[in-house]
Amino acid sequence: MKALNAFYNSFPIKLLLVHVKYNQFLLLYWFFLFSIVAGGFGKALGIPYLFLDPIYLDSVGFKGFFIVGVTLGGFAMAFNITSYILDGFRFPFLGTLPRPFTHFCLNNSVIPFGFLIFYVVKVVEFARDYGLYSDRQILYSVSGLLAGFIAMQALLFIYFTMTNRDIRVVMRRRARKQIKAGAKQKQNAFRRLQRLKRSTVPCNNYLSINLRFYSTRRYEKYYDRVAILGIFRQNQRNAIIAESFLLIVIFALGLFQQSPLFQIPAAASSIILLTVIILATGALSFWLRSWVVSAAFLLLLFANVISSALKLGYEYPAYGLDYSQEKTPYNINSIRAISEQSDVDVSTDYWLQMLKNWKAKTGEEKPEMFLVAVSGGGQRSALWATNVMQHIDSVKQGTLMKNTFLITGASGGLVGAAFYRELYWKSENPRRRIHRSEIGSELLNPLIFKLLVNDIFFKVKNFDYAGQTYKVERGYTFEQNLSKNLNGALDRPLAAYRDPEFNGEIPALLLSPLITNDGRKLYISPHPVSFLNYSTEKNTVIQGVDFRALLKNHQPDSLRFLTAIRMSATFPYVVPTITLPTEPPIQIADAGISDNYGIVDALIFLNVFKDWIKENTSQVTLITIRDSVKEEELSAPEPQNIMERFFSPIQSVYKSWDKVQTIKNDQWYELTKEIFKDHLNRVEFEYTNGDDDRASLSWRLTEFEKQNIIESIHQVDNQRALEKLKR
Repeated sequence: MKALNAFYNSFPIKLLLVHVKYNQFLLLYWFFLFSIVAGGFGKALGIPYLFLDPIYLDSVGFKGFFIVGVTLGGFAMAFNITSYILDGFRFPFLGTLPRPFTHFCLNNSVIPFGFLIFYVVKVVEFARDYGLYSDRQILYSVSGLLAGFIAMQALLFIYFTMTNRDIRVVMRRRARKQIKAGAKQKQNAFRRLQRLKRSTVPCNNYLSINLRFYSTRRYEKYYDRVAILGIFRQNQRNAIIAESFLLIVIFALGLFQQSPLFQIPAAASSIILLTVIILATGALSFWLRSWVVSAAFLLLLFANVISSALKLGYEYPAYGLDYSQEKTPYNINSIRAISEQSDVDVSTDYWLQMLKNWKAKTGEEKPEMFLVAVSGGGQRSALWATNVMQHIDSVKQGTLMKNTFLITGASGGLVGAAFYRELYWKSENPRRRIHRSEIGSELLNPLIFKLLVNDIFFKVKNFDYAGQTYKVERGYTFEQNLSKNLNGALDRPLAAYRDPEFNGEIPALLLSPLITNDGRKLYISPHPVSFLNYSTEKNTVIQGVDFRALLKNHQPDSLRFLTAIRMSATFPYVVPTITLPTEPPIQIADAGISDNYGIVDALIFLNVFKDWIKENTSQVTLITIRDSVKEEELSAPEPQNIMERFFSPIQSVYKSWDKVQTIKNDQWYELTKEIFKDHLNRVEFEYTNGDDDRASLSWRLTEFEKQNIIESIHQVDNQRALEKLKR
């Protein structure tokens, strides 16, 4: 019982209790990190893999883990600094010790070192469970993590050791100043002493630097409260200097953000962001004390009102468009003005000529027509689409692109399909294994890094494209790194694809991101596409807007194709939402919100040109490439707690949205099948691996996830689909 009481009254335990009572937000940050590493937060988005398998300079190993260790050491020190500033004064005995801040950090290290051990265990478990690395590679990775953590801690401890003064020095200086102290200074000192007395937390023993426990009474002969206050004030000043240094380092990183050397792992960038947040909240808590919550709320409310009133928010542009011209009106009348029957007729005649050119290019009297529809799903879908198209092309003996007239879809799937089409156009062998490595190369590190050092704080660099000047932000970073990974493929203006598509040299590719203002699709193509509004009756809602017709005064043909791809793949928060030069401004969202599989657009095309297609083709095959299972077994609902019941309606809608789209697509297909009968067939490919092994929805895949995606083509149903195409 005596030992248990001593343990309860020890400094480390008392610090934990103080955090629980006064500074729950400090524990919240650690809980967030524990949850990520344990796989309880963001697993479907691949967030835990950013920590368990950090990639740096295209590889996972000592360097990447070292950088994560450095940032984790900085975060741990920020936690100690903030704790010391907020709660150090509650333990007056601390001011009597030599190197009080070092003693405080040692006794406050239960959570940081506990997390470090937990992190190392999870890294080893992850590497061994998935068989990614040898024992030596795992050892190097863990060594890098520990070396980075220790190096950062040592650097900061050296600083505090050199700058923090001993209590004897403070007492001597106080004695010299006591005579000169005025009434106001004495009054302030008295107030601080009263606050110290009220806030003291009793503590019987502490862990010393020599890793032994000592009683807090052994330094009572130095127990001068005014001197102790001086120690705390001096330590707090040094802590604030250290905070400022960390912020300066972050801003300095922004000067070198284009260099791959400074594009640190996404996990490290996330930890740096948490470090900034913990320092900021700690500073607010120190200055505002009990008013911090109210002040933070009022500050957010004020910032929200001011930014809305003064329109201070940054609007992310579409590269290639001219934003200097007068904005184009966007309303019902302007939409109808570019969707008249005459516009539909012109676009229909135009695409009929495209069909004739495509038929002539195949060299067959009645060629087989392929329509390829690919699903969204980040890099997972991009790699899956590329992998499936390689295998289809193999069984079709290299004729896939020649017989494909149209490619539709959303998000990452269109990135993969566009890349495959580009390889075919450049007369490269698109079925080479290296192309899977290129489309699967990491994209997330520079995005998160840019978000931290550039988009959140400042945007100072510019770049020129198509005669226009734009700010460098994470949208530009996404496009540049995608272009680099694909060896410059897709880095062309939209108009560059007009002639090869029109002449039947390559399949036409239709992008259809969502206009968030009204839910319509924005059809992006180098050709007129008003025919997709297949009904022009006055009482019928116009379902889509022709991008080039709408923005004809803003050089739409100069739109960067990579930007068009990004508009269709606007991953929330990671990739910024693009705003177009219209009045009112319209914002663009991921195409997957409207149709994640691109099937409806392909079937509209079939319905519009059904007469020509039935007469001039031997058959039509709709190839759908999904990154999810079409039909899943229903599972019994699991028991829910109060919070889960509260959010259940929202989660249910989100989870069922994919199924709603699938049902709608099948309804469209059955209606079209009634028109085409046996002339229309459908072949479906599904990425079907179970939830436990399923690749994450992210722009960064681990090696295990890549292999998982590639090998999924060997699933029984996918092999049957290939055999069907072969026959």
